Amino acid sequence: MDALPGAWPRARSESTHSSASCNVDHFDRKDDSGGGNTGYGDKKITFWGSCCLNLNNCMGPAMVLLPLLNQQAGWLTPTIALTVAWLMSSFAATMLCEAMQRIPGNHNFEHRYEFATTVKHYYGHKIYLAFQVFFNLSMQASNVAAMIISAQVVDRFVAKISKGTSYGLDYERWVLTKSITGTQWCEKFEGDTCHNETTWVISVGYIICMAICIPFGYMNLDDNMWFQWFSVIGLLLFTSEFFFQFIYNICNANADNESYTFGNPNATIPHNAFESTPMFGGLTSQSQVIGVAVFAYAYVVTIPSWVNEKKTGVSINRTVWYPATLGLLLKVAVGMLGSWAFATIPASGDDIVELLLGDHQPIYTQYSAYLWDITTLIPGIPVLAVMVRYNLLSGNVCGKYGAFFWGVVFPWLVTAFCYEKDALSLICTWVAIVVQGYINFVIPAMLYRTALLRYPNANDATWPGDVGAEPLLTMAGESINDVTTKRSEPPVNAVPRYILFCGKKFWLNRLLITNTIIILFSFLSTLAIVLNIIYPSS
Repeated sequence: MDALPGAWPRARSESTHSSASCNVDHFDRKDDSGGGNTGYGDKKITFWGSCCLNLNNCMGPAMVLLPLLNQQAGWLTPTIALTVAWLMSSFAATMLCEAMQRIPGNHNFEHRYEFATTVKHYYGHKIYLAFQVFFNLSMQASNVAAMIISAQVVDRFVAKISKGTSYGLDYERWVLTKSITGTQWCEKFEGDTCHNETTWVISVGYIICMAICIPFGYMNLDDNMWFQWFSVIGLLLFTSEFFFQFIYNICNANADNESYTFGNPNATIPHNAFESTPMFGGLTSQSQVIGVAVFAYAYVVTIPSWVNEKKTGVSINRTVWYPATLGLLLKVAVGMLGSWAFATIPASGDDIVELLLGDHQPIYTQYSAYLWDITTLIPGIPVLAVMVRYNLLSGNVCGKYGAFFWGVVFPWLVTAFCYEKDALSLICTWVAIVVQGYINFVIPAMLYRTALLRYPNANDATWPGDVGAEPLLTMAGESINDVTTKRSEPPVNAVPRYILFCGKKFWLNRLLITNTIIILFSFLSTLAIVLNIIYPSS
């Protein structure tokens, strides 16, 4: 494969890093042998491919939590919280991109700066090591949680299409085990009675998911794009079916509609469907609002890997803001319509897709719910795994095959032995709660602030790294002017210098805006942790 534009030759000492051995030497540039041979992809992701990937990443599983949240907390505060999270995450994503672009010699994103190595450039080796730990904990916790849910959904789907039973191996007693729910595993069933229940199981659903995800995790991000198109089509298609079911229930909000009442003949039927969701649900019901809103837009960590493999000249601002805005509209619509579409959503059924799998829903809605889970959750798992792999590799923590093992294979090994254990799911949830707000919102804004102060003239025409500029040394002591570059990427300008309104220029204080985001989301992320401790979700 041809070398990427502006690629750097690999030092001889780095050519040996193809095993699972790890070290922490500085490594933030691409190998000149091209994508596949280095463990990285090429700059091939188009404008529409970028929109597709970023929409998939910003949607995630949080959308399905919104109907119950709206019924409990009211529709006003979740909608406000989602709007703030949309605005701040979009700024955080573009701020992170500008911080990468302001690194000397990287205006065209010629060099391989992932999130972790961008932190290393600005804050040094010690901060970078701590960040690598928390970054990987956050990403792997999200991925393991998705693996657990995906395996259970596939098991339920297998049971649905195979006379009500899915199968697995009980590796504690080495016997075949069965499940009719995808979550409860027994040696045999007599009616609904379970005999010899076990949680030490490797199921058919787990094996199917693993067999799909590990090969895609070995592929690079640009090679995963057809899988992402498959995912976005499933997302839009099956979410549209949910909308039809929601609207049907809203128009038929009565006791005769089993979908509306979940088959409960004693369900309280409001005067009209809109009465089931108040505007504001009271103070005690607001405890989960911030956490869900932050979780709904915790995708900023995925941005650097995409930037490194998008086609040169693809607009960063458009391909961040457009998908995020569409994602906001879809989330608000699902939250609103889903909360109005049912008399009372059971508190134990926090996931609306889980409820749509119930026997009281139309069969086409049940299958849409299965396929929504499969087409949106499973394709997201290898993407996060690839990004973990990229960060390990670009930071020279591991070589190509070591990064593949730790980033892609190891999480599946952990999940295999623990995915029916409540403790693993609980650990993943708390890692996400504690880490995600800071990593996705606070750190990108801090990097942007540091970049503005350290490289205030980075967008000037003769910034070092351009033709005719004075030599400038990197942290490793090399001159970045060894290769002349031409600017083929426009400046990101995450926060514009001014806005035009009624023909007048209004100048913006970028540092003030950035400081506000840092302070606001440091407070909100901390508040989300405190509220989850005081008012844990059921």
